[in-house]
Amino acid sequence: MKILYIANYKGCVGGISGQVSLLDKYMREEGHETCIFSTIGNLITRLYRFMQLLVVARKYDILHIHGCSDRGFLPIVYGIIAGKFWNKRIIVTYHGGNALHFLAKKGIFVKKWLNKANQIVVLNGFLENIFREYEIPCQVIPNILECKEKNVTIDSLSIEQLKRKWGARFISVRHLKELYNIPCILRAFEQVQRVIPDASLTILGEGEQRKLLEHFVIEHHLNNVCFVGQVPQYEIQHYLAQANIMLSAPRIDNMPISIMEAMQHGLLVISSCVGGIPYVLTDDETGLLFESDNDEELAVKMIWAVEHPEQAIRIVIAASEDVKKYSWDVIAPQIRNLYGI
Repeated sequence: MKILYIANYKGCVGGISGQVSLLDKYMREEGHETCIFSTIGNLITRLYRFMQLLVVARKYDILHIHGCSDRGFLPIVYGIIAGKFWNKRIIVTYHGGNALHFLAKKGIFVKKWLNKANQIVVLNGFLENIFREYEIPCQVIPNILECKEKNVTIDSLSIEQLKRKWGARFISVRHLKELYNIPCILRAFEQVQRVIPDASLTILGEGEQRKLLEHFVIEHHLNNVCFVGQVPQYEIQHYLAQANIMLSAPRIDNMPISIMEAMQHGLLVISSCVGGIPYVLTDDETGLLFESDNDEELAVKMIWAVEHPEQAIRIVIAASEDVKKYSWDVIAPQIRNLYGI
């Protein structure tokens, strides 16, 4: 089978690019010929890339396009045109948590293009319900979580041993953009530090809000806050290993790999209850959820997690088991069936 992956692809990052990389890797390992075609670029280079795509697409059996809302929909348009031109089998995987707003604005346009695909894939029931509302047929295949080395912390240690390692070491692994609402995390951390003065917060990521966030830390005299900046995907595991609790406060989201990786590495995840996140985390069972932008509720859950280590660790253990359903061994049969292998 010859499969061409089309996306706004950038190497060594997560998100859509990370999922495309994993699909490409696993299908190559199974003996198929694959290639990743990136549509990323400015207006002029994108037009040039489209002409390249028309040439490249000819030799492949399947065009598997990965896109999302707004500008992220462009790879879908380009890929469908190329697929129709050469009469190829077209599969679209739609990512992103902003689908409801995007379809409300551009529903006719989106349906027109998606209906040209042979198959449409979404990541969870959140997007599936939205697509059904707009009468767009789809099937659910979740994101793939790459298996890491055996997690000694979770698999080998007792609850008593885990409790001795527990502490108020928080981490955020999101871009420093308005969408991900890092200010909510800082406001909550300020409240936590009044109760737990030695609490620490490590912030990974880069973005236009960094100066604003750093100013907040200085102005509010917060201690033990470290801005690490952008970290290569392969280094994130190192920072996760030094934390106990991941904080995530997006206003819109779908199926963030960062949360799934934290669960896999033995962190308790506390996240805003938006979009597809309740399809990844079950409150009080595999994580803790709070109302979007409610820093007071987030602070309460952060303090509870530190002061109730045994209950928090039981959630961590349940979460580390739950994310195994996203491994390649589990997802692979669905992908093979999607490709007709």
